[in-house]
Amino acid sequence: MSQDSAQTPGPPPKPTGWARTGGVLRDLATPLTVAIVGLLASLFVNRQETAETNRRAFAELLSQREEADTNLRREMFKTVLDSVLQKGQTDLEGQILKLEILAYNFSDSLDLAPLFQDALRRINPTKPDDPNLARLKKVAADVVFKQVEALTFDIGEVRNQPVFFEDANKQGLIFDETLALRFPGADAAKHPPRRFQVEMLGYDPKQQELRLQLKISPPGKTSPGEKNEVEVEFAVGFFDFPSIDNTRLSNEERCSVVIRNMEEHSAQLSLVYFPANRAGLKDRMYVEEVLNQMQQVR
Repeated sequence: MSQDSAQTPGPPPKPTGWARTGGVLRDLATPLTVAIVGLLASLFVNRQETAETNRRAFAELLSQREEADTNLRREMFKTVLDSVLQKGQTDLEGQILKLEILAYNFSDSLDLAPLFQDALRRINPTKPDDPNLARLKKVAADVVFKQVEALTFDIGEVRNQPVFFEDANKQGLIFDETLALRFPGADAAKHPPRRFQVEMLGYDPKQQELRLQLKISPPGKTSPGEKNEVEVEFAVGFFDFPSIDNTRLSNEERCSVVIRNMEEHSAQLSLVYFPANRAGLKDRMYVEEVLNQMQQVR
């Protein structure tokens, strides 16, 4: 055998089954990866689009419901109020019924005290057991209770104290409380406690009103001798509601003194302390308060 024939290489070895499989997988890896990534991206985009569509549909549904409710309330308000203010109105029971409708539906956006007082003037004062008077007082008590619960829920504070009319002309403190709004976490530090003092100055049996003096300290200054932020005298009757009739304080806060219940010789008085954003629609916020809230959100 010659030397050249001895050095001639033989045929290359045939690839094994595993090698052929690995080659096929390498060839398919890139298109499979692209296909899988594209499928996942498509699923993600579809899911996002579905969620966004659902959100828009839900928001539109809420908007339509609010619009329908607003339209219904507007029509009801106009119809009932026009009827109440109609000249020559003589049916006291019918007027009280319409007043009940207004009170239970619009008490946070309309000062109804004049309508209550007008109905009260038409009731015979010599009949303390008049059912119409009981109806008026029940409506007022219901509205006050509902508003106090809404204003103080989770955050606000309320204190209750009975007062007796025979002692009304004897000056004395009804409330002397240190209260703080119960904001969670860091927000609580922005609303330090205040000192509230309510003094009774007298009682007007004809108008069924208590004359009071309200003193409120600045935020965080509760020690005796501090100069008060608020010092005001006013009258409060059974038909004054806290969502509308309240005292504006600094630091986006409000305070109200209301009569929860009134009997022949006594009344249940409540001191209500709550954040300004829970006040009624009639109690609009000042421009600086709106700007302050916008700055906090920012």
